[in-house]
Amino acid sequence: MMARIGWAVASLLLANAALAAGDAEFAIRWDPAEGGPGTLEAIAETLRLPDGKRKTFVVRYFAVKQPSGAPEGARAIARERLSEGRMESMYKLRSPVAFPAHGPQADWRCPFKVEAKRQNEVDVGWSVEGVPKKNYSRSCEVGGHMADLLPARFMAQPLDCASSMLRMTSEHIKIERWSLPGGKQAFEVSANGHDTEADLEAFAARVVRPLLAHGVRPLTQSKTQLGSSC
Repeated sequence: MMARIGWAVASLLLANAALAAGDAEFAIRWDPAEGGPGTLEAIAETLRLPDGKRKTFVVRYFAVKQPSGAPEGARAIARERLSEGRMESMYKLRSPVAFPAHGPQADWRCPFKVEAKRQNEVDVGWSVEGVPKKNYSRSCEVGGHMADLLPARFMAQPLDCASSMLRMTSEHIKIERWSLPGGKQAFEVSANGHDTEADLEAFAARVVRPLLAHGVRPLTQSKTQLGSSC
């Protein structure tokens, strides 16, 4: 009985976080060849989730000029994502340390030529040892092709490879199967929330610990790194 109550509380926390304007994304990803569930259905069963809405994407990353004055270790990321005939482009600055409160990066502006949806977010992943690790990102996304949106000075060039992704969304939790360059596969389970200990623990209890118990070995590479390995 207590176990069922614990699962219900964790689900409620994640649901409430997802409904609010989230400022964090919690995610765990793995290579099914190294262990763990190897289908969307097996993952949903492991996490006690009902079948959800599915959507397919084709994702391509770009080589792009890196910005000056960014925090040490920060990288600019550019990608296009096609789904149901609609192309979306995203530009993101991702850093292993929090962005400064003052200076040029404190007043970061989206480089796209048109108005775009902007987001500041903490990305929380998990190490091989099952320890959470944070990265920080500022991004913008809008419909259209990268060549039409990003100024020429960014020198954006599409990479020679693309990935396909199938996403299932169930109870505010996203399960993704990535078919990567070179024939490899990866899975990711993620949810939006807030950068708080309560939401971190809710995701760990609802998602991370059950997956670790079923043989998942977390990947430390980001989706950008996995999808850029042409």
